[in-house]
Amino acid sequence: MSILILRGVHAATPLPSSSRPSFERPLHERAKTAGQSLQCRAFNSVRDLLAGLQRARRERPDMLLLDTGDLVLQDSTQAKALRDALDDLSSPYIEVHDDAAHALEPRVRPQHAPLVTVILRNDLPRAYAMALDIALRRLDRPTATDTFHA
Repeated sequence: MSILILRGVHAATPLPSSSRPSFERPLHERAKTAGQSLQCRAFNSVRDLLAGLQRARRERPDMLLLDTGDLVLQDSTQAKALRDALDDLSSPYIEVHDDAAHALEPRVRPQHAPLVTVILRNDLPRAYAMALDIALRRLDRPTATDTFHA
């Protein structure tokens, strides 16, 4: 089983794409303890995000945590391409944000909506921790008919 994080750039905490945020290590440890592998990939543009989503579609992770960061959609063409990429995913996903203005659903309106959107204003590490806990609980359930209570 695997969990994939696609992480965008945040102006408040700019990182080179090769750098890992300090909160990522505990996420890896938590996933490993739960018997899951966790991969993190950074992207810097809509084009990179679309490529990451296409790769995720091919690799089929068990769960995707999607953090679009400060991603700006320049026009309706980019919004449509992103909606199509999300709709093509076979994996469930959770959106993770530190600002409600970055949520994709109102901007993109995908048919394949996120399981949940986690937004903790100005607290991205805790938003990731909460999203990962939701993902781990969801993946621990053997059937899709189980209900989940947060």
